[in-house]
Amino acid sequence: MKIVLFPIIVRLKSDNNDNDAIEQIDEDIAVTQSQVNFICPITQMEMKKPVRNKVCGHSYEQDAILKIIQTRKQQKKKVRCPKIGCSHDDVKESDLVQDEALKRAIDSQNKQSWSTL
Repeated sequence: MKIVLFPIIVRLKSDNNDNDAIEQIDEDIAVTQSQVNFICPITQMEMKKPVRNKVCGHSYEQDAILKIIQTRKQQKKKVRCPKIGCSHDDVKESDLVQDEALKRAIDSQNKQSWSTL
């Protein structure tokens, strides 16, 4: 099952005559969308050291995916991408790269969250 969130557009009357309306994305939905992207599909927790799979493009917590790869390698079995719905069925350590952009986005959101407390 895939959940798709659509932003709700709210139209507000403008105080001045220059604009008839201002469009604003509902903040609750925007926050929900960004937080979902920061959650590791393995640990179900916010990622601290995200790595991206070069083959399918999904990101995971580095320690979690490496542990799965190591365990399955000992069992002489392939690792399927843990992201629900992904068909990539042979994840290798060499497929993983540090996801610096995602790390910066997570750090930025956390910094903003702390500054609003």
